[in-house]
Amino acid sequence: MNINFSRFDTLSTLLAGTTAALTIVISQPAIAKTPQQVASIAGPLTVQINSSLGDGSGVIIAKNGKTYTVLTVNHVVEKADVKYTVRTSIGKNYQATAVTRLQTATTDPDLAVVKFESPEEYPVATIADSDLAVIGTQIFVYGYPATGGLFGAEREPELSPGLVTSRPRNRPEGYTLRYQAVTWSGMSGGPVFDSEGRVIGLHGQGEFGFAQTSSGEVAPIKTGFNAAVPINTFIGKLVAAGMNKSELKVDNTPATIGPVSTVNPQDAQAYYFRGLSRLDRGDAWEAIADFNKALAFKPKNTPELYFNIGNARTFITAALLPDTTRGQDPIQAYTQAIAANPGFADAYYNRALAYLATEDKPKAIADFQKAAELYKQGGRTSAYQDALNRIKQVQ
Repeated sequence: MNINFSRFDTLSTLLAGTTAALTIVISQPAIAKTPQQVASIAGPLTVQINSSLGDGSGVIIAKNGKTYTVLTVNHVVEKADVKYTVRTSIGKNYQATAVTRLQTATTDPDLAVVKFESPEEYPVATIADSDLAVIGTQIFVYGYPATGGLFGAEREPELSPGLVTSRPRNRPEGYTLRYQAVTWSGMSGGPVFDSEGRVIGLHGQGEFGFAQTSSGEVAPIKTGFNAAVPINTFIGKLVAAGMNKSELKVDNTPATIGPVSTVNPQDAQAYYFRGLSRLDRGDAWEAIADFNKALAFKPKNTPELYFNIGNARTFITAALLPDTTRGQDPIQAYTQAIAANPGFADAYYNRALAYLATEDKPKAIADFQKAAELYKQGGRTSAYQDALNRIKQVQ
């Protein structure tokens, strides 16, 4: 089994055909455990959840005799008339013996519990206090993406690092743990780990911003922001899940490494991250100011920096707040991102939308076509189909 790492120090490879990466760090920040150590913890705990409707992930959180309990997100197992299979890290498949859906209304968190029985010995995840995952906290998303043309049981695990960008009090379906990290379809329901290798959330939402085309249509843009349901939200639903806290392995001690500080930025990394956090909160102008300060340090890897400047400018345009004295249109920024990384699929896609806003349909179609080509190469099936649909709409 191959484990793929989305690394800080290989950004040009990481960004090829994917969404924006986490950061422009010149040296990898200190963490309590290395990505390899977190992956070694995550691998045996994380499972595939497969069905005729699609692919997802989950994490083993409890064991009682031969019965294992897997926590996932509800949208992976939402259909009651479908059979679900749990596939473990050693390649064993088990029929789900029970599914408890904790989302019974749209206002409920997107969570579910799946049980399976096995004579094999699998470890149980340690969970931590997700309230300690404040802005700037290092996280790792782990799951089984449907990329590279691999689906279902063929999927391979992926570890993707990130930093928490915001902790809103309320978000639809309980997605109040937000971060920028590279994720793909199939990773929904996978665990989000802290720097100690403890589960603090369940990944399940890829975020989109919005752009306005010349026709007045509001279209989604790719942002790279993602979100999880915090593990503390699940703790509050234990009764509904038919569980009690004594069944869980809990360690609420603070992480040995604190969050990245943005109070007084002194380098490109800190300015870039503060810009991301501001952009996540909707403060686009302030985000652009921080991104420009990061650029002043002349960092070596800049495609994601320009990409997010483009996103911020797009949000401003979509909000109908153009101000030529403070910023330019997003096309230039996306072009700079593409120049820095010609394989940056999301930059092509977002630039295509920006061209539509200026009624330049030929350039928009060309960019959608390039984005579709890169999405196909990267195994991003839904994004590939989305780009093809965009081309049909414009033609």
